[in-house]
Amino acid sequence: MADHLDRMRAHPEIAGRVLRLEYTSVSLNPQAKLFGRRSLLEQFDPGRTADRAALAAFQEELACPWALYHVRRILPVAKADPTRRGRALRSVERVDVGRAAVLGRRLRSVSERRGVPVEVDEVYGRVRAWVHRRGDGLPAVKELMVTAPFQVRDKQVPHFEREWAAHRQFRS
Repeated sequence: MADHLDRMRAHPEIAGRVLRLEYTSVSLNPQAKLFGRRSLLEQFDPGRTADRAALAAFQEELACPWALYHVRRILPVAKADPTRRGRALRSVERVDVGRAAVLGRRLRSVSERRGVPVEVDEVYGRVRAWVHRRGDGLPAVKELMVTAPFQVRDKQVPHFEREWAAHRQFRS
């Protein structure tokens, strides 16, 4: 890890792009950190002089258009073993495009009016509203609205809507 971070520090413009990619991924899925429980971003310390160039490049990368995404996930049971999780199904839909601050304010306002829990990254700007958090058992579903850099395409497996409807009882 130390060697990897040193390479990133030596090439801050590359580090900025990689950090933006990971940040976007973690925005849509908090479990998508590059290093298990820790993200690459968490490896950098803003108080450390050697890390400042990479973090500044990351900030510059975030000065791009952002999007508001609607993300839904189904975590089904495995067909071969109902005690295990099967392959997750995901739907990502870009709802709007704009400036991070504007999209974030709008998401916060709508979510707060509807009583939806909101998480705000005050440092880098992401706003995440949990429409439905995952329950303890399986199958399970998750649904959220989130602002993140504009780079994720809409994607959904062909049978997602049918499966989402079939898992309706897990969205209580």
